[in-house]
Amino acid sequence: MKKFSLFLCLLFFFAILLSACNDKGGGGDSADKTGGDDEQPLKGEFITILTGGSSGVYYPLGGALAKIYQEMGANANSQSTAASSANATTLNQGKAEIGFSMGDAASDAYNGTDSFEEQGAQENLRSIASLYPNYLQIVATKESGIKTVEDLEGKNVAVGAPASGTEISAKRVLAAYDMTYDDIDEDFLSFAEGVEGIQNGTIDAVVISSGLPNAGVLELQTSKEIVIVEIAEEKVLKMQEDYPAFFPATVTKDVYDTDRDVPTIGVNNVLLTHKDVSDEVAYEMTKGIFENLDQLKDTHNAAKDIDIEKALENLPAPLHPGAKKYFDEQGISE
Repeated sequence: MKKFSLFLCLLFFFAILLSACNDKGGGGDSADKTGGDDEQPLKGEFITILTGGSSGVYYPLGGALAKIYQEMGANANSQSTAASSANATTLNQGKAEIGFSMGDAASDAYNGTDSFEEQGAQENLRSIASLYPNYLQIVATKESGIKTVEDLEGKNVAVGAPASGTEISAKRVLAAYDMTYDDIDEDFLSFAEGVEGIQNGTIDAVVISSGLPNAGVLELQTSKEIVIVEIAEEKVLKMQEDYPAFFPATVTKDVYDTDRDVPTIGVNNVLLTHKDVSDEVAYEMTKGIFENLDQLKDTHNAAKDIDIEKALENLPAPLHPGAKKYFDEQGISE
C-alpha cells in the first residue's frame, strides 16, 4: 500500500508539472500570434489604389502594390482608371487612399490650373513620393509617313483618355509646335484603344506617356514597323518655362529596337494620397513601397528607376506627414 501511495503521489506530481509546461506552451503560442500581428501593421485597413489603363505601367505596379499591402494585413485592391487627372479628383474627394499620377497633371490639380480651372484646386491632395520618369511617346507606323509633330496635321491621332495626363501633354506638345486640336482629328482613346486603332487602320498615331517599355507599343511592334516621333529638345526646354515638371528625355533605340535614339519629354510619376488618410497609414504605405522595391521592379522594368534618394524631388503637392516621418527616419529631406 505504501508503494502504491507513493506511486500515486509521483503520478500526481508529474501531472501538475505537465500541466504547467502546457500552460507555458500556450502562452508561447499566444505571444507568437501577437508577434504575427505586429508584422501586419496595416491589418484591418481598407486601401484602394488608383492606377490607369491596362496597357500602361500604373496598372501592373498598382497590382503589385496591392499584394504588398495585403501582405501587411490590409484589405487592398487596385482599380483601373482614366489615370492621372481622374485619380487626383477621386483622391481629393477621399474616395481612395493612394493613386498614381503624372507630376504635371498632379500639379495642375493641386493648384487648380489649366484643365482644373473650372473645378478648382484639389487642395486635399498630399504627396507620398516621386517614382520613375514617364516618356512621352508619339507612335506611328513607318508606312504612315509620319516623322515629325508637324506631320500629324490632318491625321487621326489617339491623344489619350479624356483629361488624362497623356491628353494634357498632347495638347501642350501641339501648342509648342503652334498647333491645336483643330489641326488634327483627335480621338480620346486609351493606350490600348489607340494601339488597336493603328492595327485596324482607323488611327494614324497614338500618344502614350508611360515608363519604358510600354506594353502596347511592344504589342504593336509584333505586327507593324514603328517610329517614335521626335520632340525637339529646344521645344521641351521652352515648354519647361511654363511646365517645370517637364524635362528633356530620350527613348533610346534599344527600347523598341528602332534605328536611332529619339529625343522627347520626360515627366516624373508620383504617388498621391489625401489629407484625411491617417499619419500611421500613410507612414506604412510609404514604408511598404520602399522596403519592397524588388517586388515592384520584378513587375515592370520602369520601376528600376525608383530611387528613395529622389523620392522628394518635384513633388506636386505637400508631403503627407506620415510619409515625411518615414523619409525623416531614412535621412531623406526635401
